Amino acid sequence: MSRDCRGCWLGEGRSTELALAWRLTGLLRCAVLLSLSVCSAAPMAAQQTDPQAISLSPTRPTVANSATIQTKGVLQVETGYDAYPQNPPGNQQTLDAAFFYAPLDRLRLDFLWSAFEHQQQGTETTNGVGTVQLGGKVVLKKEDYHLWAPGVSVQYEAELPTASQKALQGYGQQAILLINHHYGPDGDLDVIANGSVVQSDCQTVSGCSYGGQQSFALSYHLNKETRLYAEAFAQNVSQSNTPPGTYVFGGFFHQFSDTFGVDGGMRFGVSEHSASVGTTVGLVFGRRLRGGPAAKGPMAPRAEARRAGAKQRLGNRGLGAEAE
Repeated sequence: MSRDCRGCWLGEGRSTELALAWRLTGLLRCAVLLSLSVCSAAPMAAQQTDPQAISLSPTRPTVANSATIQTKGVLQVETGYDAYPQNPPGNQQTLDAAFFYAPLDRLRLDFLWSAFEHQQQGTETTNGVGTVQLGGKVVLKKEDYHLWAPGVSVQYEAELPTASQKALQGYGQQAILLINHHYGPDGDLDVIANGSVVQSDCQTVSGCSYGGQQSFALSYHLNKETRLYAEAFAQNVSQSNTPPGTYVFGGFFHQFSDTFGVDGGMRFGVSEHSASVGTTVGLVFGRRLRGGPAAKGPMAPRAEARRAGAKQRLGNRGLGAEAE
């Protein structure tokens, strides 16, 4: 027992009140010492890097996405709800699920599915399962915070006509250029710009139509867990669960852990034919499927010693290279 805590139990030869006061004072000193020890240990624990930690790269809530992808070997799952009560008398609502897997440091494979869609145009209302999108994202240049050049990626998505209702069908493709760069002493401000070429409605009798989507977003990191977004984007086709038009957006993303986050925000139409207001909310999950350093068990040091000894013996025999 330490000398400071020893006083917690002294009090012999004193009156009952004095002994009680002495013991309470000693307990208070012990509590202060314990609090200080815990507080000093917490930063040290926080500074330790978890070798199994993963980094997510959410595609929500903004339309514009950064040029980054999640950690290699990680499956990122996103689900979200988008609602647009269009200029009366219609509205559009979508429940989406997206699966993103990174088999390589610079490659992401995408599968997006509109699990439910609701569309109302005048007196006609359609409900059902929407289309799926298959594609991927390739990082051409990774961002370096210390250099002026931004990160650059390209993304391709093919939309397949798998909807359960004819009114919800879509068939086309989209090619996107993604650029972003962080600014500020700590890189707290992320500037994101996207531009895309869209081919859509190829399932119709009249054939494919062509359009585009341009988006510009600012992401400010309040802290490690929370980001705030401001965005402006325009499109002359229906993309990203959003009717054609020009919009401004404000939203957030909060990451509770390296494997779970929540996002949301509001969009406001500023052009004549855009939806007047829209809302979006979503969840982001991540799980490592492969890769990453393997955890070492209690027998790992002994096994490493055996391997080192075997390697040395082989090396003495001129077989060191084969031991590798």
